[in-house]
Amino acid sequence: MPKRKKEDYLQQIPVGGPVTWVNLTHPSEKLLKELQQRYPFFMDMDLKDCLPPYQRPKLLEREQYFFMVLLFPLLDVRTGVIIPYEVDFFIGRDFLVTSHRGDHGIMQQLAKACGEGSEACELKPGHSALRLSLDIIHEMIVSCFPHVTDISNDLIALEGRLFKNDGSTLVKEMLKLKTNIVGFRKALQGYEGTLKKLMDRSHRFFTTDELRTQYEDIAGHGREILGFLENDRDTIYAMSDAHLTLVTYKTNNATKTLTALAFIIFPMNLVAAIFSMHATDMPFSGKPNDFWWMLATIFLTMLVIVTFLKRKKWL
Repeated sequence: MPKRKKEDYLQQIPVGGPVTWVNLTHPSEKLLKELQQRYPFFMDMDLKDCLPPYQRPKLLEREQYFFMVLLFPLLDVRTGVIIPYEVDFFIGRDFLVTSHRGDHGIMQQLAKACGEGSEACELKPGHSALRLSLDIIHEMIVSCFPHVTDISNDLIALEGRLFKNDGSTLVKEMLKLKTNIVGFRKALQGYEGTLKKLMDRSHRFFTTDELRTQYEDIAGHGREILGFLENDRDTIYAMSDAHLTLVTYKTNNATKTLTALAFIIFPMNLVAAIFSMHATDMPFSGKPNDFWWMLATIFLTMLVIVTFLKRKKWL
């Protein structure tokens, strides 16, 4: 019998107690049909939402479960850009099904630890699938803090180079940081409201009073991250404006200098062109030292123009 790929089966992870956790790392139509055979009350539209394209954060209340979609920031190591990473939750009385496309370090770490036994599992679900869901969300949110620190450190380093480098490298790094901050905020926007709906409506299946503290802890982490990102966003836009102002200032100075040089050279060319005319009564022409007299006239014209420009403070 051929060995099945990891995306071709439902990974049931032991977490202890009566709660069952099923994790789908690479959902496909075949795998979702198999999931529906195990849980026939799962609605088709919810299962389809586990497939591309990405969904917005939302909570849907069904007869026997809650379907929740959350987005988390994920750093693409190939491009260095933060992208939204979708995790879908099917939360029932005694089961939790998570579905996410591709590998996420934290999800892999949690699944592996729990797969090694309940003592190694970092999650403490107790007797509630809701508690297990909040534990997973908490770990995913906490994993965002190192990325926030990296963005802040990149901003500090970029700020130190702002007045030393105006090349394309600095502009690319600014655009990359802007993209990461926007992607980070986009991933976390709306997740707190979705969690609040879950806590408000989940009393049908669970006792939520003892989980309020955990929910507030998760929500507080999210607000703290968004607060840092808001400061970083203001910082990067201020740096971008400063860089644009600096480049504009340097460009204007260069244009001003070139214009002044053209203003100096044009009269000199005019005088030289006049002396090159073969007129009958041309001054200095044919007289001793006529070349030096003509050259002196040209340089005198230049001196007068430079003096005029300096008095006008154009040079």
